Amino acid sequence: MFGVTGHTGGWPVAEGGSASIGRALASVLHEAGGRTETGQRVTSVPDADVVMFDTGVDQPLTMLGDRLPGRVARALGRWKPGPGLFKIDLAVQGGLPWAHADSALAGTVHVGGTLEEIHAADTAVTRGRMPERPFVMLCQQYLADPARSAGDVHPVLAYAHVPNGFTGDATEAILGQIERFAPGARERVVGLSVTSTAQLEQHNANYRGGDVTGGAMTLKQTVFRPRATIDPYFLGVPGMYLCSASTPPGGGVHGMAGYHAATSALKRL
Repeated sequence: MFGVTGHTGGWPVAEGGSASIGRALASVLHEAGGRTETGQRVTSVPDADVVMFDTGVDQPLTMLGDRLPGRVARALGRWKPGPGLFKIDLAVQGGLPWAHADSALAGTVHVGGTLEEIHAADTAVTRGRMPERPFVMLCQQYLADPARSAGDVHPVLAYAHVPNGFTGDATEAILGQIERFAPGARERVVGLSVTSTAQLEQHNANYRGGDVTGGAMTLKQTVFRPRATIDPYFLGVPGMYLCSASTPPGGGVHGMAGYHAATSALKRL
């Protein structure tokens, strides 16, 4: 999904940050007479014709409980989370001094070294070990949206793949990878904020162990997401649907999981 989106239509960047996408979507709902409620933890299923779980598999498993058919409950109970993320946000004076000049022009840079190094790093993560040189995703969206910068101080987001539920500090490992390909980067950092896997889950209970992709993208969990069925969005309880990245086509820059879940719900109404 990332590759197709980036190479066919360009890479979209929301002016003012991703929160502007949420506001735009909410405005469409409000114009149609809908209402949004935020800042409340949902612990029970409301009385409604249709309930969409834009969540991990744990939430419907807990909230629907015995109402779930046994086959559905067993499948959701076997669901495996993906790797966690350890994120740092940097304020960088003058931007990063990339050794590869074109990297300074890219909104997203994959920092990993050779193919063998990336494979070794992510293999270690899936086996529960923190690699010395992790794969790092680095974002420089200010290049498309200069309003995010303050003068020549630019925001740079970077995260590393780490074992799910990782309790250590990956800050130095991430900075080391950046410094490796942008020598002198540390000297330009004038501000730093760290978000651990636990803090990600605290921010959003769906990010189990720091997993933001809705579950491990193993072969089985990619093909059968979240279970082997013709309609993976329907939870087997009338009116109950899963519409998150835990359903096809998985995590990415798209809204297809929600689209297909809505289509499934409309067919049954």
